[in-house]
Amino acid sequence: MLQRRELTQVVADAELAERMLATARQHLVSAETLADTDPYLAYAALHDAVRKALAALLQVQGLRATTTGGHLAVQHAARAQFGASLGAILRPIDRIRTTRHESEYPTPTTWIDEESVRDDLPAAAAVVDATGKVLSHLSPFIP
Repeated sequence: MLQRRELTQVVADAELAERMLATARQHLVSAETLADTDPYLAYAALHDAVRKALAALLQVQGLRATTTGGHLAVQHAARAQFGASLGAILRPIDRIRTTRHESEYPTPTTWIDEESVRDDLPAAAAVVDATGKVLSHLSPFIP
């Protein structure tokens, strides 16, 4: 992924990874709050929570996705490195990404409602929680 310039090397920063994880957790709270009044924004928050949590895994290792790699690079790198340990927890991330993509580029059949958000909120929370546990093993600074 480095050779294809989907990822780039940066200075490993556990404090930044911790802030990214905290932001991911806040996005989950925002998604819950907005689910009934603005489900499209709430779903985007779900996606951003997952993406930022997975990006925190990269950050603590001194890696970051490039504009070439984008959101998919974050997913692919996380799966390649942590798929064995996170297993089923990572399965919903592609569905969450594609659902969010469909909401950004809707067709006549695109529909995101409160139920869509609430259905995927536990899966997104599981990814964020699992990422926090992995980060705590990678860096002693992350709770």
